[in-house]
Amino acid sequence: MKKKKSSNILITGFPNVGKSSLINFLLKRKISIVSSKVQTTNENIQAVLNHNDCQMIFVDTPGIINKKKFYSKKLSREIFKNTEQIDINLFVYDVTKKLTTLKLKKINETISTFKKNYLILNKIDLVKNDHLLQQIEQLNKKICFTETFPVSVKKKIGIENLLEMISKISPYRDWKFNSNNKDIINKDLNFILSEITREKIFNLLNKELPYVIKIKSLFKKEKNMIVVEQRIIVEKESQKAIIIGQGGSKIKDIGSRSRFDMEKVFKKKVFLDLRVIKN
Repeated sequence: MKKKKSSNILITGFPNVGKSSLINFLLKRKISIVSSKVQTTNENIQAVLNHNDCQMIFVDTPGIINKKKFYSKKLSREIFKNTEQIDINLFVYDVTKKLTTLKLKKINETISTFKKNYLILNKIDLVKNDHLLQQIEQLNKKICFTETFPVSVKKKIGIENLLEMISKISPYRDWKFNSNNKDIINKDLNFILSEITREKIFNLLNKELPYVIKIKSLFKKEKNMIVVEQRIIVEKESQKAIIIGQGGSKIKDIGSRSRFDMEKVFKKKVFLDLRVIKN
């Protein structure tokens, strides 16, 4: 019988570099919101992927914040808690972004905590080869990464090589999760539904809304559909008005986009009752 392998894998990086997209692609479902706004992943999401004889336990982090306006001590602490339990740190960097001295300093501070650090250069489909090679050379000259993996999550380039590497270096260890479940997440469906709607709010409202909203979700199964009740909780009446929009246009758009993704999760028709309330 072939021995099992298992790794605890942390995903770190600056905001909006594709960390959540990478996990979502690996597990083929939305478990962490994907948005172009800073700092939209509110919690560490644990996800499990069984790849051949290796069980990969992924943790998604809120990222490294380089803008004081959005800085949160709580989010920063999330990255570094339980560091001894992490076998592999995947540092994701957006290859289209300019590399600065400040960024290099922050990368060094982050990876110094972990035993094995791998550089994941994302969005390689958006740059020319000479630029990519320059970024690889610059980053590896200044920072000690074990290995570099150029990938494009969007174009599905390089992901298989990354998985094979993780399988190869993972320690022999009993699996923590039942092998009958191919892909597992440690959040319930209510959480997933809330995150789907949170993503739509950030994408549609841009910077008009602070990062303080809460979403509560409940669902029940009816004969031919899933009924989802969601409450978007805000702190001010002005925020409520922004989310609802003129004549209810914004909340209608948020609802229709959320329902579309929810139906992908349930593989069934969804009726969404979406309301905004002030705390």
